[in-house]
Amino acid sequence: MPNTNTGRVVAIASGKGGVGKTSVAVNLGVALAQEGKKTIIVDGDISMASVGIMLGSKRNPVNLHHVLMGEAAVNEATYIAHGVKFVPAGLSVERIKRADHEKLAGVIQELEKTHDFVIVDCAPGIANESLTALKTAHEVILVVNPEPTSLADALKVKAIAEKNNTKLIGLISNMKVGDRGEIREGELEKLLGCRVLATIPFDEKAKKASTAQIPAVVKFPDSDFAYGINRVAAFLCGSLPKTRVKKGIVRSIFESIASVLKRRKG
Repeated sequence: MPNTNTGRVVAIASGKGGVGKTSVAVNLGVALAQEGKKTIIVDGDISMASVGIMLGSKRNPVNLHHVLMGEAAVNEATYIAHGVKFVPAGLSVERIKRADHEKLAGVIQELEKTHDFVIVDCAPGIANESLTALKTAHEVILVVNPEPTSLADALKVKAIAEKNNTKLIGLISNMKVGDRGEIREGELEKLLGCRVLATIPFDEKAKKASTAQIPAVVKFPDSDFAYGINRVAAFLCGSLPKTRVKKGIVRSIFESIASVLKRRKG
C-alpha cells in the first residue's frame, strides 16, 4: 500500500514483451508531469534499457548501472526530457553483469521522498530482474494485449504481485485491433480481478512517435494512444480526464489543402 508520507511508486508490468509496456510507462510519466506532478521514470528493465531511447536521450554518461554498482548517486544518473525526469539503464553488457539489482529498492526509496510519482518500467515476465523491480513498488498497473497468451502471462505477474503485497490497481488493454477473438474489457476485468483503466486501439501515430523517439502524448496529443494514457494519468491523480478535442471535418480538409499548397510553393 502507498506510504502517505512519500510519493507513489507505480510499477508498469507485463507478462510478456511486445505489448507496449515501456511506451505506456514513458508516456504515462510525461502525462503525469504535464499534470503538474513531480514525476520520475526509472528504467527497471535493466538489461534492455529502453526508457532513455524512447525519450530521445542520446547521451547518458552516468546511468542506473553506475548507481547499482555503487559508482554514482542517483541524482547523477537523473536526466530530463519532455518535461519529465528519468533514470535510464545503460547498454553495457559488462555493467549489466556487475550491477547489484538488489540495490534498486534503496534507489526507489530515495526517489519517492522527493517525488509525487515514481514510475518503474519493469522487465516483462517473472524472471528475477522483473521481480526485483516489481518488489520496489507500492502499486502495479498491468499492460496486456486483449489476447489469450498475454492474459495467461499477466495472471502470473498478478500472482507474484499479490504475494509481495504490491497492489494491482488496474489494467491497460493495449493495441486493440477489433478482431473477433480479442478478449473484451468485461472479461479481462473478471479474469484479472481489477478494472480496465483504458482500452487503447492500435495506433499508427503511437508507432510513428516511438520511431521519432518522442512520446506520443507530446508529438500526437490528439491520438487515441495519448487519449488513453491521459485517462490513466487522470485516474492516478484523482482528477477528470482531459476533454478530447477532435478536429472538425472542415478544419481537417482546410489544413490538408494548406499543406499541399505549402509543399507546391516550396
